Amino acid sequence: MTKAQILQSVRYYVNEVSTETGALLSDSGNLLDFVEDAVEDVTLDLVPIMPMQLCTTETITLVANQANYTLTTTAYLGVYKVERYVTNQPPKEIDIIDPLDLQFYTNIGETNANPDACYFLGDTIYFVPTPSEAKAYARVWLIQSEPASMATAGPTYLPRQTHRLVVYRTMLNLGSLMNTNLNQFAVLYNERLRKIRRIWAGRYQQEPRFVRASKHSRRVIDARERAFYDKFWRD
Repeated sequence: MTKAQILQSVRYYVNEVSTETGALLSDSGNLLDFVEDAVEDVTLDLVPIMPMQLCTTETITLVANQANYTLTTTAYLGVYKVERYVTNQPPKEIDIIDPLDLQFYTNIGETNANPDACYFLGDTIYFVPTPSEAKAYARVWLIQSEPASMATAGPTYLPRQTHRLVVYRTMLNLGSLMNTNLNQFAVLYNERLRKIRRIWAGRYQQEPRFVRASKHSRRVIDARERAFYDKFWRD
């Protein structure tokens, strides 16, 4: 749905509830503000369902003896993963650590050409140990939010099937403003959200999709001969 279509759809519902209220709403003013607020609410509800739909990536080039780098992507909702992304090498996920645990990962003044951990303070990423070489090194996967101002074409990242959620969420927010019970829109919202969750879980048909487990709980491929390290291994 385009921005104009979303605004018109909301206006249809508002006029069904109160034409007096509908006359007070401006498509370029207060009504648009309610719609854009609803887009934020919908995005927050959809992050657990479709994080990759909202993902963007940012490549970081290391500078020798510089640990911290400010992300250019702002207002992101979460960090999906950080991976080593060096030409002619396979991508490798980098540990995201708690800065309070820094003592377990590096020594004061230690540097390394290939830092294998990182942590975040606000929009700044710190590599551990401090990089010792300058090179394009890391790719950060970020779950981003919708732009603060809706484009003319409508939501930027949200799939078309989710746009009705914006309409229903707007009506719920307006109901709170008007002190009017609009619970029927909560029913519509939850029903549409349930269907989206069910369909999106099987959108990738090759294999089941689940909430992503941590790096440490996923299988790691080991090329060593099991006879040399697994004492319970048998032919």
